[in-house]
Amino acid sequence: MEAFALLVLVNNYKAWLYVEKKAHKTDLLTEYDSPPSYGKPSIVDKILDGVQFNLGMEATSPVVIYDKDDGTYKKLQQERVEWLEAFCKTEHCVQTNDHVLKKATTDTRDRIIEKDTGEDDDKIILKERAQKKRKLARGLREFTGETAQGEKKHKGWSDEGMVTFEKYVRAIKEDVEEDKYVAWENAYREVMEKLGHSRSRTDNDRVQQERYEPNLSVFYEGFE
Repeated sequence: MEAFALLVLVNNYKAWLYVEKKAHKTDLLTEYDSPPSYGKPSIVDKILDGVQFNLGMEATSPVVIYDKDDGTYKKLQQERVEWLEAFCKTEHCVQTNDHVLKKATTDTRDRIIEKDTGEDDDKIILKERAQKKRKLARGLREFTGETAQGEKKHKGWSDEGMVTFEKYVRAIKEDVEEDKYVAWENAYREVMEKLGHSRSRTDNDRVQQERYEPNLSVFYEGFE
């Protein structure tokens, strides 16, 4: 499931980015159009304000660092700033900014304005809305998939898509075997608890009983 989610993200990320940028314009700053040198916080900075992940360090070091005066925090923050500044100069980032984000901010196609109308008019509005959604979906094809994968339409697996899916499965399996997931899971759980998005179980919570013993090995069947 994780490999499939990654594949869907790769194939459709620019389309989602276009839709959100078109909706929010300059209120949405991404890593593609707002490098740290602009002095404006991006969506990542907003979500993870005051948080740095310490993932490739010794096991004794904290995984998540909140102290902005901590030396490791400052070092990780500087590394992230340098990486983002270099990333914003890459061909991939420039292409995404010029052909996706800028196009979204200048798109002036009219939206359907809903008014208090009768039942017949409501049906017309619903029909127009459905037609507009289909038109939008067709327009997003230019942002989906990879050029090498042929037609950018969702009509099944392409050969390149299946190869990409197998690559993600192997990469995930290797990360699990090397215990890389431990650091990520610990960091994720700690941040979620800090942000108040997780809750502890109470006596009133109903615990779902396992109905069978899962065979985790089947997830990697065929990719040995």
